[in-house]
Amino acid sequence: MGFGWIGIACGVCVALCVLLMAAPIRVEVEYRRAGSDEIRAHVRAMYGLVRLRWRWASGGDGVKRSRRRGPTARAPVPRPGRRSSISLGAWRSFANRALRALDRIAPHVHVEELRLEARMGAGESVRTGVLVGVSYAAIYTVLGWLSSRVRMHRVPTVSIAPAFQDALLTIYARSIVRIRTGYVIAAGLRLLTAWKRRAS
Repeated sequence: MGFGWIGIACGVCVALCVLLMAAPIRVEVEYRRAGSDEIRAHVRAMYGLVRLRWRWASGGDGVKRSRRRGPTARAPVPRPGRRSSISLGAWRSFANRALRALDRIAPHVHVEELRLEARMGAGESVRTGVLVGVSYAAIYTVLGWLSSRVRMHRVPTVSIAPAFQDALLTIYARSIVRIRTGYVIAAGLRLLTAWKRRAS
């Protein structure tokens, strides 16, 4: 009888683990630029049980205060040598492993919405036209590369309105990304392993 309860408990634990790994994580990000920058993010996970909201806006008191040292206190100047070269090689190895981990998780990323609206001007008609054309080319190049990596459920919307007589730049961008928890955990473990190998 005791083994039966143990089996039931193990089955429940396995079912909970499967549900956790299959739970989708939905990330919604908005960016606005109209004189000042504003970023809003909304994360929904664990079937709606976990909700996180984050907001950042420029224009506030962003002055960073640093502690001053006495006039005689000087930080030791590191000398370049073998240790610095080894550290640089370790960072390169970590970056390569991190990129490989992100490349593996990319096919499992679902982009439900990707929209970009902008209005820009260089103060003169010819320069504004060139600026808008170059911006369209750069954006669609990035979208083409991104579409080959992740799963796009909708065609991205890009709209750039020229302001021929004004020198301005306003941007509104919105994206909704969805991925399962199991893939995020797997990518985190790969990054943690790569970090430990860098430190060792």
